Amino acid sequence: MRAVTFDFWNTIARVPTGAMTEARRQAVAAACAEGDSEVESELLSASLREVGEHWERSWAEGVHLHPREGAAMLVQALGVEDTAGELVVEAFLGAGREVELELAPDIQPTLEALGERGVRIGIVCDVGFSGGTLLRELLDQEGLLDYFHGWSFSDETGHYKPAPQSFEVALASLGAEPQEAAHVGDLRRTDIAGAAALGMGTVRYRGMHDDASQDGVEADFVIDSHRELPGLIAL
Repeated sequence: MRAVTFDFWNTIARVPTGAMTEARRQAVAAACAEGDSEVESELLSASLREVGEHWERSWAEGVHLHPREGAAMLVQALGVEDTAGELVVEAFLGAGREVELELAPDIQPTLEALGERGVRIGIVCDVGFSGGTLLRELLDQEGLLDYFHGWSFSDETGHYKPAPQSFEVALASLGAEPQEAAHVGDLRRTDIAGAAALGMGTVRYRGMHDDASQDGVEADFVIDSHRELPGLIAL
């Protein structure tokens, strides 16, 4: 086993329920005020909800929606233009910086243990509206960025899991073939089904979210703590 890839959300880290939505609401409201555009609170909330629901449908259908496309939809829904519109876009896309990130228990010592064994480590992530650049920034702030050797963020690849391209990009950056790698994630439909179809080993992590759906195959291993992971990786 030469490489291990991780999902990001609910596998490496998470944010409190509703915190990201509230951060975006506050950031966009401040951007509108700065751009001298009055937007009613009800319209702002409804517009954010509409954009979020559009992303959920796109993700479920495997039709990629770039974060900037979502931001453009929000600008149109709010009816703001010119400078105010530009401020809204940047506020919406950067709101994740204002939310406290909760790291998965034991993620850092697990990454360190894998690295010490010579395992190449990557991320395969469906980003939502917080793009790969922002997520790298958050990882750097938490002291985790240097543990990773490769990436596949959906805003940069144009693909959501379980599409094979999502995993292939990460594997190429890690210099590993599918049969030499395992993927760790929390969702059967995207993480486990996508990696398994490509021939990767699979591990479902339920320490932050236990996927109750039966949508997709079960993983080779199911773990509650990242500390279990190094013992499953056969070199």
